[in-house]
Amino acid sequence: MTIDVLHPLVHSLTKSEKRYCRLLTGRQASDNLNEAGSSAAPGFLRLFDCLLNHELADEALTADLARQFPGATLEPARKYLYRFVMQRLRQFEQDKRIDVRIGQLLHDSQILHERGLVQFSQEQLDKARELAEQHERGLYVVLAARQQVEQWVRWQFDGVDEPTLARQHALIRQQSERTQTALHHAALYETLLLRYRTRGMVGGPADTLRLNDLLLEEYQLLNRQNRSDRTGGPASMRSFAMQQQHLHFQSAYFRMIGDGAGSLRVYRELDQLFQNNPILWAEQPLYYVQLLEGILADLRLLEQYDDMPFFIDRLRLIDTPVQGLNRTVPYLALYYSLLLSVDQKRYNEAAAHLATYLTNAHTAERGPAVPPAFERGLAQLALPVRTEFDLLLVRLDLGTENLSTGLQRLNRVLARPARSLPGTLYTQSRLMNLLLHARLGNADYLTYALRSVERKRTGSGPISAGEQLTLTLLRQWLKGKLTTHAITQIDAFSGNPADHQLLRNLDLGAWIEAILA
Repeated sequence: MTIDVLHPLVHSLTKSEKRYCRLLTGRQASDNLNEAGSSAAPGFLRLFDCLLNHELADEALTADLARQFPGATLEPARKYLYRFVMQRLRQFEQDKRIDVRIGQLLHDSQILHERGLVQFSQEQLDKARELAEQHERGLYVVLAARQQVEQWVRWQFDGVDEPTLARQHALIRQQSERTQTALHHAALYETLLLRYRTRGMVGGPADTLRLNDLLLEEYQLLNRQNRSDRTGGPASMRSFAMQQQHLHFQSAYFRMIGDGAGSLRVYRELDQLFQNNPILWAEQPLYYVQLLEGILADLRLLEQYDDMPFFIDRLRLIDTPVQGLNRTVPYLALYYSLLLSVDQKRYNEAAAHLATYLTNAHTAERGPAVPPAFERGLAQLALPVRTEFDLLLVRLDLGTENLSTGLQRLNRVLARPARSLPGTLYTQSRLMNLLLHARLGNADYLTYALRSVERKRTGSGPISAGEQLTLTLLRQWLKGKLTTHAITQIDAFSGNPADHQLLRNLDLGAWIEAILA
């Protein structure tokens, strides 16, 4: 494993995980020193400390590694450190994850059965199946049941009658059908979510019609579930997973067609479902995070800003053993807190909130610049989320008149590959670049940039009403014809929800006020 992977891996460790690793390093080092030919143990400890001492994987780290590990001594230390850290993380988290606990019970049963302890082996399988059923892990129920049947076969069905075997087969079929239905429903939701992430809200009735394939397929799936319930089959629709997937699908559909009120109504029903079943999602709260993000996005769409702080606090209070979410959730909470203020043009309030967050989260890195740890945390977010955050920070820089700082951050966004960004973010970043250069008075640059943007947009399809309005206002500014009447024109804009969202993200009204002033 390369240093580019080891460095962020080591820095992702929590204080508890670092302490757990260090408690075992002394014994691990002594054990390996007693092995013939083992010279990596002292090196991996020095490498561990070296990586922790450098916040960034830059030239300073490279020079330090070259000094401490001359020649080929870095290679064994690097390999050993990776194995050591991964082993300790598996041990540290093994009792926190339901899937791991079930897997251990299945493995224990196999070991006991191989040693002739049949009764104790069967007890482990019963525990594994009960735990899987309690947490709606249908695939593990099937694995445990099949392992139990295979053990019966090996022991010539000793103590097993035909009704017992028939019930076991029925359980396997039931759980397999339930799991297959849940996977089908999840596939529909994920396909719809992908369309929303890549295309955003629909632009008109024709786009809405293109969603009918997924809507019809989900309707047919629900009908099959209801018929299965009436005939005494698996009660898939009554499970938490199936209800959650159905409501997530409905909320994503309503949001995609621009019906924020309908989406919010479904999200509140989904929120109640989560509150009633905390044990089923507490270990892996990804969909709960999506729920809170969806509610906040709908409240913003409906401009119900007074209700947003309550859900931002709920997002901030999430504590999960999933370290990836633990690192990203604080950034999501900060994002919506800043968005709440920036949308309402309370730029100084947003800047103060950001400064407080940086001071509290990175006390050792106080200063006028953004701490490296904050930028490193942003880099760990998914590219679309990171881009949305960066564009929000650009809006904040423009609102506080830090135009050069905003341009620097925006240039980093523009350098990202266009094919990796959703079309809405790509368009927003390009238009924001034009508006920013107008604020800077770069008329010559803007003249050529406008032509380039128009050529690219014309070749990729029709220009939306929101984009067209923005380009029209930029041309008016270039010709010296931009007046305060443009603000009235924006207020009277009657485009679709996607266009309104674009104009809000561009702060077009604030841009006109600033550029005329």
